Amino acid sequence: MLRCAQPLTGAAGKHSREDELLIQESMKCGPPDGNLTIFDARSFSAATGNKIMGKGTEDITNYPNTRLTYLDIPNIHAVRESFESLKTLCLSSTSDKWFSALENTQWLNYISLILKGATMIARCLKLQQGNVLIHCSDGWDRTSQLTSLSQLLMDPYFRTVEGFKVLIEKEWLSFGHKFQQRLGHPLLPHERSPIFLQFLDCVHQIMWQYPNAFEFNDSLLLRVAEHINTAWFGTFLCNCDRERHNLSLYATTLSLWAHIDTDLHSMLNSDFTETKKTIFPIINIRRLRLWEEYFLTFDPTHMAQQGHAEEHGVTQTASDGPKATPQAALTQSWATDTVVWMSNDKTLDCCFCQQRFSAFRRKHHCRACGRIFCNDCTKRRMALSHLGYFQPVRVCDECYSKLHGAQNTKDTDVCITYNIIGWNVL
Repeated sequence: MLRCAQPLTGAAGKHSREDELLIQESMKCGPPDGNLTIFDARSFSAATGNKIMGKGTEDITNYPNTRLTYLDIPNIHAVRESFESLKTLCLSSTSDKWFSALENTQWLNYISLILKGATMIARCLKLQQGNVLIHCSDGWDRTSQLTSLSQLLMDPYFRTVEGFKVLIEKEWLSFGHKFQQRLGHPLLPHERSPIFLQFLDCVHQIMWQYPNAFEFNDSLLLRVAEHINTAWFGTFLCNCDRERHNLSLYATTLSLWAHIDTDLHSMLNSDFTETKKTIFPIINIRRLRLWEEYFLTFDPTHMAQQGHAEEHGVTQTASDGPKATPQAALTQSWATDTVVWMSNDKTLDCCFCQQRFSAFRRKHHCRACGRIFCNDCTKRRMALSHLGYFQPVRVCDECYSKLHGAQNTKDTDVCITYNIIGWNVL
């Protein structure tokens, strides 16, 4: 299996002899009689359109024993629009024509196309004993989806906890998926797209069809999906390994995998049966499902099914003491020498605007008081050296006003002991 970016053929149909020789030599690593199949994740029209910009796709007449297959997987912009439509649907309070509206988002259709491509690649490698070359446009979005999913289907190691970590590190982080831009860099909104979340959804679909083939359960996927946007860990920060090394993130931040290891027992699949077989999921959209454990986590119907009966905004302190209101949590954190973080699981609404949390309205802890707010209510950033945060971190507006005023008046009496498991948010 090889991966790359699109060739720079252009409208003039240029080609590189060095590139052609490299491909020929690479094929010697595979079966002696194996042909090469180039999987272009784009559609034929999209690949042809890129020729105008000096890019394009391979001319197979320059590559002996080669065939070219287009997978018709939409680009990041179409995925972003689909995600926004799904977001609107999941936040809607009405159930009228729900399945029709879900179909119109195209989300499951796109998931089906990705799974179809990964299955075709796995069949080519395992059943036809061929060689494959995979690329999209730049080689770090759809390419990462296809290479990681096809390996997940073929190699049982990647269906273990350790193997899944290695798969993400290898195919997503090391090969330069632009997490910073895709997760929503404020200066580049047009580059935002939930490509990695799509991958996790695809893994969920495979697990749904093969529940005994994975060492881990859906909780691990949900934990990863939760923290790709929280910036609590350094794993998914920046756009590439070079940026992470330049910022010394491996030394100054915690890894998400270390966090997962501390709670691994709750993410293990008790029905796991180790097998060396390649698995081939059914890609028909009839057999796919909305990942409701993620997208409908905060939906009232889902919560009722799970038996949640807590009142809105009610939480419990760090000890097993009585329930406290958000206001009481704030008073407690400022009146004592300990920051008590509100429970993620039991807090349903933003402590300021009272808007319901969802998969799209994310939860954020104020690092100063421990209460939970939505993104709109925690846009302030400031360093909290007395808590161990030496870089600006997220705080709520109320704490910002109090601490900012204390700093301006050189009031050094404010001192809260850092008594939670945390790290410096960059």
